[in-house]
Amino acid sequence: MNISKAKQTLSVRKMVLTGMMIAITVVLTYTPLGVIPIPPLSATISHVPTLIITILEGPLVGLITGTAFGLATLFRAITTANPLDKLFINPFVSVLPRMLIAVVTHYVYRGVLLALEDKKGATSIGIIVASALGSIANTVGVLGMLYIFYASRITEVVGTAALAFIVGIAGTYGIVEMAVASGITLAVATALKKAMR
Repeated sequence: MNISKAKQTLSVRKMVLTGMMIAITVVLTYTPLGVIPIPPLSATISHVPTLIITILEGPLVGLITGTAFGLATLFRAITTANPLDKLFINPFVSVLPRMLIAVVTHYVYRGVLLALEDKKGATSIGIIVASALGSIANTVGVLGMLYIFYASRITEVVGTAALAFIVGIAGTYGIVEMAVASGITLAVATALKKAMR
């Protein structure tokens, strides 16, 4: 009976946390709260809830949150006038890379914990490395898909070679997103881990 109650509590906790992270993702996607302005474009931290929930609860709930992030991006692209944002109507650009965040984050986190074998600071190092690589997976996935599907369109809109533009974005916005996402994920995931104990 106690085991059944514990399982039920865990599943309720997972559902509540997942719902919270999806709600936060939507708020970050649709408001300036999720934007880091770096002219001429903006970096985003909308993927941070996916990083956090994946580290706390595993790849399945991370995948659900990442998919919600992708769908929010897709719906936002439908309503925008920005020609580059319009490219995110393609689910291979907006949804698929967001799903990869959870996969990369989970396996890197587990890999780091196994490699460090419960050494002091292993959890913090795991969170930092996993969230950094999860963030990179998002950036590389989105930019890679944009290049595969829309290289000529990007060249036409920005007036420079698509590859140079994409590499420039990855080297500036991608690095800022990775650094900020790692810091936020470390702080929030560590605090939530302690609270859940």
